[in-house]
Formats: sequence, structure tokens, C-alpha cells
Amino acid sequence: MAQPNQCRCFIRVSLQFFAFLGLCSITFGEIFASERLEVVDDLGNQVMLESPAVRIVSLAPHLTEILFELGVGDNVIATVSYADFPEEAKLIPRVGDAFSVNVEQLVAMQPDIIFAWESGGVNKSLKRLENLGFTIFRNEAPSLEGIANTIQEIAVLVGKAKTGQRLSNRYRAKLTRLAQLPAKNDSIDMDAIRVFFQISDQDLYTVSGQHLIGQAINLCGGVNLFDSVPISVPLANLESVLRGQPDIIFITRMPESPVSPWEGRWSKLIGNNVRVFPIDPNLISRPSIRMLDGVELMCGAIRSAR
Repeated sequence: MAQPNQCRCFIRVSLQFFAFLGLCSITFGEIFASERLEVVDDLGNQVMLESPAVRIVSLAPHLTEILFELGVGDNVIATVSYADFPEEAKLIPRVGDAFSVNVEQLVAMQPDIIFAWESGGVNKSLKRLENLGFTIFRNEAPSLEGIANTIQEIAVLVGKAKTGQRLSNRYRAKLTRLAQLPAKNDSIDMDAIRVFFQISDQDLYTVSGQHLIGQAINLCGGVNLFDSVPISVPLANLESVLRGQPDIIFITRMPESPVSPWEGRWSKLIGNNVRVFPIDPNLISRPSIRMLDGVELMCGAIRSAR
């Protein structure tokens, strides 16, 4: 039979143990509550997760790049065509492209979050997925500075807030440095470098000042011939380009692609004073950290044309 002192000791220890459990439940509750992650995406939507995403779908090549930069590339379970950087991204299963995605395949994968590009052509599919309860972060950086904000927001959702802060700070520092190199030109004058940016060989599609590439031209001190056009990707006609008398023409061309026929054609049409500069579209058109590498090349070309 237990002695009174033993009983009192048992009761005291038991009370201490249950008090400890109670304290733990409060403490752990606070920890788990603090893990709730909330950001506002580029369209102003609140995006919330109970814990960092570990099953991630990226529906744009530049978003895949950002995820790898954040160190969570191994958690990307699906992406889209042309998500080819870094090299490891080529091994990720594909669920579509810029214009369509396989909704059924995505549902079967049960991702924690889907990162999507608003300018892509999959908004109907995104709406279906949203209605099914999937969490979606919509990306549409409105400016070069906005890319840094996107990096930070994505970083929070994948549990890499400190890494995101470091990367965005580095990005902003480089953006500031590039902006300080040349003097900006606000209007066409005798000293301004007039720029035409040609997106493809098929048609003379270009960019306005609304487009990130148009913003890059201004940042580098160039004057975009189509800066004031009200749409971001207008179709230019040959006469308007010739009338603008560009000093430098950028043509997007992959490094392994053959020389564009326009590279020689522009010299014949405008004269030898125009400089035609091929530029990798993956560097200058993807709103990721690498875009500033493309902007740096553009700034160098514009400065050398002075």
C-alpha cells in the first residue's frame, strides 16, 4: 500500500507534468499559428498558406527560375514548356505551355501552391483550379522594381523569406547601379540614342514604354521609337521604323539560332550608321533575376552607340 508521502509526491509530479503539457500546447499552438504565411500577389489577391509549400507547380519559365534561385527547385513537381533554366529545370514534368495546361493532371498532383503568370493564356484553367480549392499566386510585375517584390512574395510562401530578402536586395542594388550609368532621355533630341526593339523575324512587333523591355530602354538612356504607344506590344510598320531613324536596333535571337535576315536588311534600308544588336530573349524578356543581365547588355550597347 502506498505511503502518504509517496502519494503526495506522485500527485505533485503529476500536476507538474500536466502543467508542462498545458504550457507545451500553448507554446506549440503559437508556433503553428505563427507559421501561417500571407502575402498579396501582383493582382492584389491575398494568398495564404498554413505552412511553407513543398509541392509546387510553376506555370511560367521565369517563375521556375525564381524558385530555383530561392533553393526550392527540387520541390517543383510540374512546370511548362520552355522552362529550361537552370539545366535541372529541364527534368521537371510538363503540364502545358503558355496557352493551355492540363487541369486534370494538375488536380491529380495535388500541389500546395500554383505560381502562374497573369499574361499567359491559361486564366480559364486557373479559375477552374481556384474553384476546386487550389491556392494560386498570380504574377504580373508592373515594373523592373516589381520583380524584386515578386521574389520576396514567392520566398515567403515557400519558406525562404531570408533568402528572398537577400536576392531582392541584390537585384535592387544592381538595378540602381544600371540606372546610374547613363543619363536618361525623356524626349527625342539630337543627342538621344533612338532605339527600335524587334521581337521576331516574322512581323515587326515591338514594345512600348509600358513593357518591361521598354522600361529597360529608358533606364539605359535610350529613346524607344514606340514608347508612347498605348499597348505594351504593338505591331510596327516598316515606314514608321524608317521614319524614326533608329541608331540601334535590338533583335531577339537565341545564341544557337542562325543570323536573322533583318540584321543585314536594316543596314541596307537605313544605312551603315545603324547598329543591329542581337539579344537573347531569355535574358531580356523573362521577368526573373536574370533579366538584369539582359538589361546590362542593352545598356552597354546603347552607351557604345553614343
